[in-house]
Amino acid sequence: MVQLLVIVAALLFFIQVIYLTKVNKLADKQAFIWLVFAILGLVSAAILPSLNSLTIELGIAYPPALIILFAFLIVLSFLVYHTILLSKQEGKVKILIQEVAFLQKELQDFKDERQNK
Repeated sequence: MVQLLVIVAALLFFIQVIYLTKVNKLADKQAFIWLVFAILGLVSAAILPSLNSLTIELGIAYPPALIILFAFLIVLSFLVYHTILLSKQEGKVKILIQEVAFLQKELQDFKDERQNK
């Protein structure tokens, strides 16, 4: 029953990502990452009994702990990835602000020059 519920949730998530991409609410690059997560959710739901057996063989007393560990590591990796993207975007915004300020100064100088003639 739990396996079926997880499969349905992963399918709904997959459909939501496709819909958000279709209506241009989600960029293609990010949509790809979310689709990979949705597929990983479907695959992990499909092999849930095998994962439970693996956790028992590894000596983990509570099988969902392994899934929670994997989910935590994936989310942590996702956060690092987005932090890197944010840092790059901040650099680009800084350069754009400087370019706009320079262009505004040039425009003001041009206007002043025209008024003085």
